[in-house]
Order: sequence, then C-alpha cells, then structure tokens
Amino acid sequence: MAEDFAIRVFGWNGTNGAPGFNMDPTRVLGFPPPRATPAVPDNTKLFSFGWGGYVEVGFAGPIQNLPAGVDPHNPDGYDFIVFGNAFYVGGNPCRVWAEPGYVEVGIDLSGRGMPDAQTRWYLLLPPSPDPRTPSGEPQFPLPDRWFGNISVCPIPIVGYADVTPITNQGHPLVPDDPFQPGIQGISAGGGDAFKLEWAVDWQTGQPVALTHADFIRIVHAGNASLGVFGASSTEVSAIALIRRYGDTDANGCVDEADLLTVLFSFGHAGDSLAGDINRDGVVDDADLLGVLLQFGMGCN
Repeated sequence: MAEDFAIRVFGWNGTNGAPGFNMDPTRVLGFPPPRATPAVPDNTKLFSFGWGGYVEVGFAGPIQNLPAGVDPHNPDGYDFIVFGNAFYVGGNPCRVWAEPGYVEVGIDLSGRGMPDAQTRWYLLLPPSPDPRTPSGEPQFPLPDRWFGNISVCPIPIVGYADVTPITNQGHPLVPDDPFQPGIQGISAGGGDAFKLEWAVDWQTGQPVALTHADFIRIVHAGNASLGVFGASSTEVSAIALIRRYGDTDANGCVDEADLLTVLFSFGHAGDSLAGDINRDGVVDDADLLGVLLQFGMGCN
C-alpha cells in the first residue's frame, strides 16, 4: 500500500509554519500518522507551512480522474486524499479546528517527471464555500474567519486541505464524504477528498477538463492571527491516491496482473488481501466480476 502515497517532495517552503514542524517536508511522505482520532490529532508526523509556504509532491504514477458510481467505497469518484491535523472541537463534528490550504495539481508537459517551467498548474476550486470574489477570482488570502475554531454545519467546508480530521479506525484509501458532518463512507479514514474535475485556470477561473495530473501542490490559503496559537498554518501529514476499482497493484491500469491476483487468491479470507477489491474480507466472485467489468480501464 506504500505505492498509494506520495513518494517524493519536489519543492517546499515552511515559512510561517508551526515551529518545530516546518523544516522537514518529507514528513508528508508515506502513511498518515497511526494514532490520530477525530478529537485528538497525532502530530508525530506532519509538515507545517503558513502564509507564503507550500509543499509539492509526486507519486509512483499519475493522479487519475476516477469515475463515479463504480467503486462502492468511492461512489462519488474522488481521486486523492490529503491528511492534516484538523480535529473536532470538543468532539463535536459540527465544530472543527481547521487551517485551510488551497490544493493545486500540475501537468508534466515536459515529461521530465518533476515540476519545471513548463508545468501547468491548476487550482482545484473548492465547491463549498466558493472562495471566489464577485469578479470571479479566488480569494488569496482567505478571510481570517475561515481559520481556527469554525463551523462546518449546516454549510460544509469542502475542497480545502487540513479541514477534516483523521481516524485511525478507518482505511486511508477510502475517502470521506466531505459534504456530510462527521467522517462518512464505508470505513473511511478521514482527511480531505479531492476531485480533478474541480480544476480551474487560476487566471480566468474557467474549468479545465483533466484526465489525469502528475503533481500536487498545497499552499496555505490565509494569513490569520489565531491569538495564543499564533499565525495560521496548514499542516499536512500524508497524501494518498485513491485506487481505480479493480486495480490491485496500484499502477492505474486494470489488466492481466490484477486478474491473476484475484484468481491466485480466490477463496482466501483475511484482512488486506490484494485480491479483495471490495474489502469484504474474502476473495470471491464479486471481486472477480469487479476486475472483469473494469478490465482495460486506465490502460493506455
């Protein structure tokens, strides 16, 4: 499962981040911290950056635009998850301590496998609340009221990093339903789920149709003063790509290798079996049918 998470940091700036947490961006690589709960974050693994700060990461493969209505664990077709250290204030899922960050995705036009001058970056425009000004430009920085102890009911905060807590009781590759209070979904692990279909051009605000992306950049979206807690800063502890349904080896393509994985483990029962694509604890007809129905998807 390590191949599902960010594996490389390309660029970073920890300016204005929380002291002691803003000098090692490699903390965003790999799995989310293991002891986090929705009410108590696990700060043993995170990178912090404030106004002017950011982190850019890459993965073993491309970020794919996944379809909705295929994966029972991802019915809305989210593409990746950003984990931070947000938490429910007093355990109330309608009050969250959040320090939102904007999320961008980059397209590797040069084919170098790393961001460069030719990389084209697009903002994933948050759907709720819409951050645009009357002229159509995203607010940057966001108003101070968007940071700290904030309400997410009845209007949810969707499309920003470091807003939804992590739960160590869920699966880190299962996205939460961000439009509902609390951590939703089938065994969701929390964090903030994102879709490539939210991509817009920073300058014009016009939607951009993306089949895939190659890099992710997260920037702190504000410059708020949080009293005794100092200046606002976005914290990131992990970034995970959500697998295409039927893709047992996380290479983005449902192919012969995935079919063989299911066939060779057919009838086996247990946790975290590669061939158990629907995660019901047994590799059976449902898993085989899932691979066959998705066979060839994501393969170029």
